[in-house]
Amino acid sequence: MNDVGINSKMIGGNTSSNSPLPAEKMPECWNQEERMSALFSPFRSKSANPQDWISKYKFWNNLIYEWLKHTMQCSFSIVDLNEAFKRKGCTPLCLVTVIEELLRNNEIIQETDFFKEPCETWTAWSIDIFVKKPISWSFSKVKNYVVGQKTNNIEVKYIHLRIVRELSDIILSITESRKDNMLFPISEIVEYCKSNTKKQISENAVKLTLEWLKQRKKVIFKKNSNPNSELLVKICVQTVNEITEVEEGMYKLIKQENELIKEIEFLEQEKLNIINEAKLYLGKELRQMAKAELRRKLELEKTIEKRAQALANLRVLINNIKDAHSNSAVLSAYKTGSDVLKKIGQNGLTEFGVRDVMDDINEVLEENKEIDLVLSETLNNADSDTELERELAELLDDNVDVFAAVPDSNPEIEKLKQRLQDLHMEGLVSPSKDVTALPSVPSNKEKALKKPECL
Repeated sequence: MNDVGINSKMIGGNTSSNSPLPAEKMPECWNQEERMSALFSPFRSKSANPQDWISKYKFWNNLIYEWLKHTMQCSFSIVDLNEAFKRKGCTPLCLVTVIEELLRNNEIIQETDFFKEPCETWTAWSIDIFVKKPISWSFSKVKNYVVGQKTNNIEVKYIHLRIVRELSDIILSITESRKDNMLFPISEIVEYCKSNTKKQISENAVKLTLEWLKQRKKVIFKKNSNPNSELLVKICVQTVNEITEVEEGMYKLIKQENELIKEIEFLEQEKLNIINEAKLYLGKELRQMAKAELRRKLELEKTIEKRAQALANLRVLINNIKDAHSNSAVLSAYKTGSDVLKKIGQNGLTEFGVRDVMDDINEVLEENKEIDLVLSETLNNADSDTELERELAELLDDNVDVFAAVPDSNPEIEKLKQRLQDLHMEGLVSPSKDVTALPSVPSNKEKALKKPECL
């Protein structure tokens, strides 16, 4: 256990005070001497061991990102990285290659290129991409090959675009929490970002992010001619428009409203202090001093009343401006709807046209109804039905001799006839010579009447 403690102290001597990140965010291999020695060394040829090269690059890429995110910085240089990742007096010797790869992957950009205005037309963009940048890149490569790489390149500032995008999302969210405002001073945006991230964010990082949003037409700046006036920023999630006089006037009214609220709060607190001082004088039986404090209180109350009335008037004015803006938006929506309806009418949607279409539909429906009636009619098959009815009548005719159709030459039938004629049963009528019907069977009622006689 003691050996482990000694080793941890020797290896992790700068993991607490000199560590670039908190302990929970540091990579596990940071205290492994052999591994960190390999990671701090320069890159070898990628073709010799591609997997090791990629693993080393990913390590430094992730570590740089986590450090920038923790410190909420958007810009950095190799000098800054060497200072941040210094370990036991040693600085990484591979960061130049890491920066070159980040540039090649468009994850970072030089600060000088970051502040260039974006191309407004496709022609300008094509010239910049296919002509200027290749020539500049070729010239720099040839120059580095002939003259040698400059030693001051490690001081070049770079912008990490992923950090900029994350910070821009935080800045854009201010429009959701403060929907009444569209214009914000830089100081207010900085304070909002600090409260949202719970971290210390520099004004320079916020300005860099606002510049990136400006290039994407989500932010626009307004600087008054007065040198003491603050820089106003208009933020919009969609494409932002120019700052209008109405928006600027609304910003000034809201700012004045907040200043009046703070002034009234201060005066009210001062009033409470005066009352407490008057009570202290009364406790010391200094009545005249207490009266003097009360006179101050009365004068202060008059001032508070004036400020409160000014605040009420200001709020009425602000509400009227908001209502007028809302009414203007509603009227604009009405006009848009009216124009749309007119365009639809121009496309052939008229009253007479609709009536003609409805008449055509009714006519087609009536025609289909008549077709359905014709199809549902019974087919004319009267001759065959009459023939079937006649055959059924013949079959049901009681006078039909059952045995007429049987040939007389059959001896079995003759014997059966003779036996039927010789059969005698009480209560039954003797059949005639030509037997055409079967004997009748007594019903249950007749059986019930005959039972007592038998008993």
